[in-house]
Amino acid sequence: MKVIENYKGAIENSDENSFKEIFAPQVRVEVPAGPSVNHPANTVSHILSQVAKTAPGIRCTLTADAGNNWYLLVFEGQLEGEKLQAIDQVHLNKDGKIDHIIIYMRPLSSRQEVCRSHHAKTSACEVRGRPQL
Repeated sequence: MKVIENYKGAIENSDENSFKEIFAPQVRVEVPAGPSVNHPANTVSHILSQVAKTAPGIRCTLTADAGNNWYLLVFEGQLEGEKLQAIDQVHLNKDGKIDHIIIYMRPLSSRQEVCRSHHAKTSACEVRGRPQL
């Protein structure tokens, strides 16, 4: 599916403009152990475009259709010399745009480092004092 391939490429290449093309106007972003937050597409585009800058060389190693317009993408890379693994559950709305993302990262310190590495950490990455993506 083209939207999923574009999402994968946008993560790997830090391509903020590609994200803007594939996101619905509002995107619900969930990180387990944190609140679920709706963000405008521009905010989510900026946050996710920073991933490859924080974890250079991050690559998608698996993509799967999970059914009911949900897709799974597995990413692997390095973050400050430590192995990083992220699994993104991505949902497409009726218009074929991404409207919901659930992001799992391990080790847990990786999620905090992604937020710490960006200026966005105080505005888009923190909600009620808890790190968010």
